[in-house]
Amino acid sequence: MSTNDQVSGSSNVDSPPATRRGGRIGLLGKTSITLLLVGLVPLIVFGVITLSQQRSELRSTAEQSMRNNTEAISALVDEWFDKNVRVLRAAVNQPAIISMQQDQQKAVLVAIKQAYPWMYLVQTMGLDGKNVARSDELPLANYSDRQFVRDIISNGKDLGWETVISRSNNNKPSLVVSVPIRSASNQLLGTLTASMTIEETSRAVATWKSGETGFAFLVDEKSKVLAHPRADFVQTQKVLADHPLVAGYHADHKAHLLEFNENGKQILGFVEGDKNGWAVMVQQEEAELFGPLRATLTVGIGLLLAAILLVVAIAVMFSRALIRPIVDMTASADRMSLGELQVPIVARGNDELALLARSLERLRKSMRAAISRLG
Repeated sequence: MSTNDQVSGSSNVDSPPATRRGGRIGLLGKTSITLLLVGLVPLIVFGVITLSQQRSELRSTAEQSMRNNTEAISALVDEWFDKNVRVLRAAVNQPAIISMQQDQQKAVLVAIKQAYPWMYLVQTMGLDGKNVARSDELPLANYSDRQFVRDIISNGKDLGWETVISRSNNNKPSLVVSVPIRSASNQLLGTLTASMTIEETSRAVATWKSGETGFAFLVDEKSKVLAHPRADFVQTQKVLADHPLVAGYHADHKAHLLEFNENGKQILGFVEGDKNGWAVMVQQEEAELFGPLRATLTVGIGLLLAAILLVVAIAVMFSRALIRPIVDMTASADRMSLGELQVPIVARGNDELALLARSLERLRKSMRAAISRLG
């Protein structure tokens, strides 16, 4: 049989399929998927965990800042209240006050008013609730119906107070505080009362701001506004019992961090009370409060997506670089099976694929030499 006949005959036997069987993933696809899984799964898991931790940390920082601001304002209010109470409790131990004599008491009351100018009226009342002495020159009056007097004389408390809109203070909110006057034998004699402006403390609360939407406000134990950025709320002592923060505090008198909707916007707020039942609230729109958080997450997600695309591109390139020699050798083997032995098989490098290419090249040469001898 001639060489041509052998070559011709070999072309009719075991011809390789011209196309790949449908639905089967080739080696390139499998390699690409493997590299993607190896590269992407750890990257995605790391990215999700990192972004989640970052989100938690930023949110926790924002919430803690809100807590700290509320606690600082509350401490300021407490210190102001306690300072005034300490002044009155020190004064009731003065012999002139215990004497319950108008002329003796008046000198002390005037001295207190001069030393503490925000106390615009200092006065004493007897057990009947009527004035004994006053720091001003107005006529003596009857205060037996006032809460700050009843708390001491009728209810036996050691401290009474009431927030009022005072004509003596130009119709501005004022705090009236009373302490009992007792004899050396601890017998109740009457009350020492100071009416004081709260403008300084109110201003410190009302002017506190955080960003464009963060503000603070203060209500008393009856939910009446004592300090607020809105002056009309203060002047009318608006009752905010339905405000989520106020209602949350008065429900159990505990500090609360609350999310709520106000005028169609999500608000985050924190409320903390004091020993007198007053409550300080700080609130801010979440859109502004968590703006840095969203910016950080946006950058983080962008970097994660960029990293994913980079991994995909690298996986595809490496897969092609890895599979290309195999594809070339497969094509060479196909040609060899069809009797095309003239095209050399080039081996590049010293890896396993290069060794396989050299083996195929030796096989091609051996087959060509064998066919030449047969011819």
